[in-house]
Amino acid sequence: MEKKKDQFAKPELVTKIAPASFLYAVFFTFCLYKNASGITYPFYVAGTIGFAVYTIRKSGISWKGEHVLAPAASLLLGVSSCFTDNAKIIAMNKAWLFVLMMYFLLVVCFDTEKWQLGKFLANMFGLFVGSFGKMFTFFPDVQEWAEENKETKNTQALYVLAGAGISIPLIAVVLVMLSSADVIFAESMNAVFGKIDGWDVFCCILWSVAVFFFSYGMASLLEERGLNETVKDRRTGQPVIAISATAVIALIYVYFCVIQVVYLFAGYGTLPEGYTYAQYARQGFFQLLFICLMNLVLVLIGLGFFRQSRVLKGILLVISLCTFVMTASSAYRMLLYISVYQLTFLRIFVLWALFVIALLMAGIIGKTLKNGFPLFRYGLFVITCCYLVLSFSQPDYWIARYNISTYVKQEKESGKPEHAVDTWYLKNLSADAAPVIMTESSVDRYLAYEAEKEKWEKGEAENLYTSFWDVYYIERQKEQADSMTFRSYNFSRGYVRKALSHK
Repeated sequence: MEKKKDQFAKPELVTKIAPASFLYAVFFTFCLYKNASGITYPFYVAGTIGFAVYTIRKSGISWKGEHVLAPAASLLLGVSSCFTDNAKIIAMNKAWLFVLMMYFLLVVCFDTEKWQLGKFLANMFGLFVGSFGKMFTFFPDVQEWAEENKETKNTQALYVLAGAGISIPLIAVVLVMLSSADVIFAESMNAVFGKIDGWDVFCCILWSVAVFFFSYGMASLLEERGLNETVKDRRTGQPVIAISATAVIALIYVYFCVIQVVYLFAGYGTLPEGYTYAQYARQGFFQLLFICLMNLVLVLIGLGFFRQSRVLKGILLVISLCTFVMTASSAYRMLLYISVYQLTFLRIFVLWALFVIALLMAGIIGKTLKNGFPLFRYGLFVITCCYLVLSFSQPDYWIARYNISTYVKQEKESGKPEHAVDTWYLKNLSADAAPVIMTESSVDRYLAYEAEKEKWEKGEAENLYTSFWDVYYIERQKEQADSMTFRSYNFSRGYVRKALSHK
């Protein structure tokens, strides 16, 4: 009796996708396990792009040259990750890489010409979650494939794949056992992989299995076009509602902007008693940042959910133009605040965000004036370009350089700086700041500290270096630099290793 076929099974995916998913899963684990920012990171990104392109081609989908921008930006972010030691930048790199790769898969595999922000976000989420839902479709697919090919030579490919899968835990066990049996072999393995134990072996296998099933599930979802492509016109709301809701807000914004021009930018008018211009200026930039973000949402709602109206468009344009003034006001306040209290990563990020908001508002004005303006693609392009600049700029380097140089300059000019440099913040910066902090004198102090360390730990000498924050910084960076392997080599941490090795 002939066995009934599973109508949902896709046996052709086993030969098209399963081997590539297996190789990608192993490569993914090799590149990223306990290695958030090593030299293998750009190779992982390249491998991810390669797997995506391979999957697309195997599905018979053609893609255009314009689609190459997202993978190119992804590669640049991958390179950035191994050139910085800043944990915040590395985390944001990963988040934006996810957005770019989801976008790339969607625009290549679906008709996204009429999609706007909400549709893209919904389908990015749907692609990610749907891939989990399709993770275990491999089992019915491979069962159906085996039934169809049990009498053919194609079965050998399945056997090879199964054998390769079985070999992974065996190879890992062999490496662990041989490393414990021979010191020289262990050191050579540690130079590449770092110290590995039984738990690491288990985690690596688990990672590889999870990535295999997830990547196979995503390929399966894309193969069947399992996402909704249709776009509904949601601009059905009465414009009178939006006009009455935003008209008063627009008037308040205009009045607020006049005050900013008169008091903050031009310096005219009388301030409240007891206020200096510096005190007045450094108030409210976070509130204004929130208002600017709220205005973005407000204008998008007005354009996306209400029928067209000249009056509504006029009000939204006023709100957009006022947002430029608010953005400038917030940025100016932040710059004045920095001139007194110096730089931090958050303050740099706020300035960056305000610049991006201004560019996005320019796009929203374009959308207000011309309904066919590709706002989502414009916004993605703007954020990607601006973020690439931030990602490669190494903010910690500029923070250390600005804060220290400002303090030194004020000390020379007045003999008493207005504010002391925040050494607690500086000593906790990443290795990106090493070219500024690890001066010749700082390195000499650290080496002297190292020479006396054993004595003062035993109580045989007094620790004279506890007050030197740069010694603490170098000690912390040296520990991280010494723990690098071939896989986890990071260029910022590599600078620390080279600076100390030259002494």
